[in-house]
Amino acid sequence: MKYSYLSAFIRDNRKIDDNILSKMVRMTAGYAYAFQLLSYLVWNTDDKIITENTLESILLGYKGMLFRNVYVKVYSSLLSKDREFVQAMVESDKEKVPIKDIMTKMDKPKNYISIYRRRLIDDQVIFSKERGYVEFTLPYFADFVAEFGDMY
Repeated sequence: MKYSYLSAFIRDNRKIDDNILSKMVRMTAGYAYAFQLLSYLVWNTDDKIITENTLESILLGYKGMLFRNVYVKVYSSLLSKDREFVQAMVESDKEKVPIKDIMTKMDKPKNYISIYRRRLIDDQVIFSKERGYVEFTLPYFADFVAEFGDMY
């Protein structure tokens, strides 16, 4: 992703430093739609030098489009217990959420939590790269749930 961004900016005679490129990649979390959307929004600025200010200027629009175009559908399709699991993740206020925190917030045993953990992994809403922890797959999904989760 980083080099795709870089080559596009070079072709258009725009300048961007390595830190900003890395931040853009983190902002997409590897999600293809987010990559395309962020590219589109940055590309449509008049900035010839892409800076932190460029990214800040498009952040609200970027998140709004992710929320409206993807996250409403993703969250609405979750079953109520899946949403409860996701809400427990958000309430933990950690990027890497310990399963123990979710068990405590949901007041359920590990085997019960494992069912919903597996379903959310299969639905690509969360992932687990470290035993005993889960993270959101989608960039800014925790922000969406925190702000709008009670509406769906």
